[in-house]
Amino acid sequence: MHVAEKKKGKFQHSSFLAGGATTAAGRLVAHDGVLEAIWPYSGHYHPTEENFMEFISFLEEHHVDLTNVKR
Repeated sequence: MHVAEKKKGKFQHSSFLAGGATTAAGRLVAHDGVLEAIWPYSGHYHPTEENFMEFISFLEEHHVDLTNVKR
């Protein structure tokens, strides 16, 4: 998983895979290590609802508390 702040002219998520295939893509908001919001928005990868749900399942399987996470 690659998570980073978006900064123009810097390394981006699309750079990480050189535009290649990915399982999921989107945006998230976290403060002090706590996930607050997540949504499947990406201008490059156009993730599907299925991709998003796969990622949600991945987080749940790794014991990420999604109780108060906005979607």
